[in-house]
Amino acid sequence: RGEQLEKHEIIKARMLSKLGDDGVVFSKIWESCSKMSEYIQQSFPNERNNIFGSWCSNFYPNDYNDLLEKMVIEAGEEKKEEKKSISQFLKEDELLHKMKTEKERADTFQPIIDFPNFLLIVLKITRLLDETNFEPTSFNLDDKELINEFDKVNMDENFVKKFGYNLLRAKYYLDNYIVHHANEEDSIENNPWALQKWQRESSNSYKYYPKNLFDFDDGSQKKAVHLLSMFEVSFTARQRKNYLFYCLFYLFKNDIQKPQITILKNYLKFVEGLAKKYFYGIYLEKAMLNEINTPLPRSFDSVMIEGNTVSVAMANTPKNIAIEKFNAVYGDGKEKSVGVPLFVFNYLDYKIWVRYADELRGEKSKKGSRERQEFYDKLGCSDFELDIFKLFYFSRTRRSLEHYYPQAAATGENGALNEHEINCLGNYAMIGSEVNSSGSNNSPKVKLDHYLDTLSGKVRLVSVASLKFMIMMQICKDHARKEDRKLGQEWNFEDIQKHQSKMLNILCE
Repeated sequence: RGEQLEKHEIIKARMLSKLGDDGVVFSKIWESCSKMSEYIQQSFPNERNNIFGSWCSNFYPNDYNDLLEKMVIEAGEEKKEEKKSISQFLKEDELLHKMKTEKERADTFQPIIDFPNFLLIVLKITRLLDETNFEPTSFNLDDKELINEFDKVNMDENFVKKFGYNLLRAKYYLDNYIVHHANEEDSIENNPWALQKWQRESSNSYKYYPKNLFDFDDGSQKKAVHLLSMFEVSFTARQRKNYLFYCLFYLFKNDIQKPQITILKNYLKFVEGLAKKYFYGIYLEKAMLNEINTPLPRSFDSVMIEGNTVSVAMANTPKNIAIEKFNAVYGDGKEKSVGVPLFVFNYLDYKIWVRYADELRGEKSKKGSRERQEFYDKLGCSDFELDIFKLFYFSRTRRSLEHYYPQAAATGENGALNEHEINCLGNYAMIGSEVNSSGSNNSPKVKLDHYLDTLSGKVRLVSVASLKFMIMMQICKDHARKEDRKLGQEWNFEDIQKHQSKMLNILCE
């Protein structure tokens, strides 16, 4: 009808041409996986038990042929009659009645990736799993290259079946093991990021609902949500989601089909190791960065992939060496800096938060406790309560670089800071762009007054997303109370240096 086919539609047509009668199942898989805002289990109401188990929280098929067996009804094939007792017929009739009367709830979310880019990740997984001579650093995750990347493979029947199986399995992992964003705007009261598996409510019910992936209470769920959302807000461009490829490949390689406690904890260790290796192996290595300290193309794969495996193993770097390397790359205010990447700020905020999560529990979290005092001493400021840590999450809106000491005031004359002194980690924080534009040229004290609640004297949580920015403002507030600090001197270069030192001690620990 004169309409241009989408690239992914061309790929689908090519694959279907290789399958013949088996194409019915492949087409069902393709169409189901293309619904990026829905849990994949919702697309298979008739085969849920066969594919995802009786609780709908596992993945059972071993390969494409096994999928054919589990989806024979969908393929329109006749199934062999089985002898059943009267009690079995009655039980099945009761369950069918429940399915009709208990209307299934549609659980949707905001996807973190679109279908064409997801196809590229699945293609890269398929090739890395099967091809010994595959060069992952030459693979392009940009959907503009979708057809070109598929042209590089021998698209025979065997490949298409492998890809179809991997596509369904990857979508199951994406929906149930990777974070997604709720269908709502960011707000301080509610963390919109969810890491949940979709499963049956009970053994005698046909209601389904999302349940936390780490459904045991040891802090793992929050850590996993923060880590995965940290990656997501750091790499929002859909062609730059290398972290997503590494996580999905890990799940494939380790055959994560049943979410048991030990398996889940190993997955969390992998994501923690991934963040650490990103920081030490890429962001502290000048050779991996371009002239504005952004990772070079292929730097991630060259560090993360060893042979046909994604590895987070690495030698420990002593803290003093890591701090030296950081200052050499990003500066300490004594010479010109070309900026600090978003991932570094987000990883620092995660390290601050996880210190709170690990160190302040139970009695230790009470105001006045030795542990709580030591916690704030390490941050370099006085106690500003724990609400900001309890409510913290990585907001997608926090992408604007804030100079706490403003650029407009940097002259280097009459006691003012110079351009080098304000362009370093100690004077930077990431905040929402709307907040930044409204007060970017104000002095540190004026910014502090802007965020203070006039009744309580505390900094308003709704205005602040970054833990680091909260700490900087509290330092400024502490200095404003001191008699030896003149008006306008609440945040000087010495404060910037001390703050940077405190933050690097946490970041590089």
